[in-house]
Amino acid sequence: MNKNTIVISVVSVLGIFLILYGVYMLINKPEVVFFQQAKDLKADDHIKWSRAKKNVLTEYSDFQCPSCKSAHDFLNSIDASGSADLDITNKVTLVFRHLPLYQIHDKANVSAYAADAAGIQGKFWEMSDLLFKNQTSWSTSNDVLKEHFSMYAKELKLDVDKFTKDFESQEVRSRVAQDLREAELIGVDSTPTFFLNGQKVDVNSYNEFKKLLKSL
Repeated sequence: MNKNTIVISVVSVLGIFLILYGVYMLINKPEVVFFQQAKDLKADDHIKWSRAKKNVLTEYSDFQCPSCKSAHDFLNSIDASGSADLDITNKVTLVFRHLPLYQIHDKANVSAYAADAAGIQGKFWEMSDLLFKNQTSWSTSNDVLKEHFSMYAKELKLDVDKFTKDFESQEVRSRVAQDLREAELIGVDSTPTFFLNGQKVDVNSYNEFKKLLKSL
């Protein structure tokens, strides 16, 4: 076999390999699943950052979940005063939705009620900050409303009596249950789970997450 024949054979083998690889990638290309429910905003959604609603980042979260606290701290680092990543908040609309994992977190529901009760008085995000900041304290309390949540409401200068009434109201419970039902309908069963423009966010680190948001 002369040199030219060897070269032709090698090139042919490589060509066949590349064709087969291309076919394999096409067949095994990950399916991009789109969830309209995770992109469409509702009238009672808790939102912040950009009001343009061009890029919608929806988070399903549980206030008693330690991983959710880490995600919360990550998001807060983006919109912190002096943050180098503030540009993200100008092009991304952040949406918080409840997914209380009550099967494993005994105070997941009541903490969600506290946040929404504060939200009725315009302090949802501020109450969220306090709930995540003090997660280890109220998570082990025997009377979370009296020992913790009412104190947070007072700290936020809320009408505490109204806060307590709203905390116990069917309106707030139904609001949280609605988020939970929606999450279950689209197959979300862990927290935190994020969707960007209706597609589930799949990253390996918060640095990757930040790069994804900055690339928008």
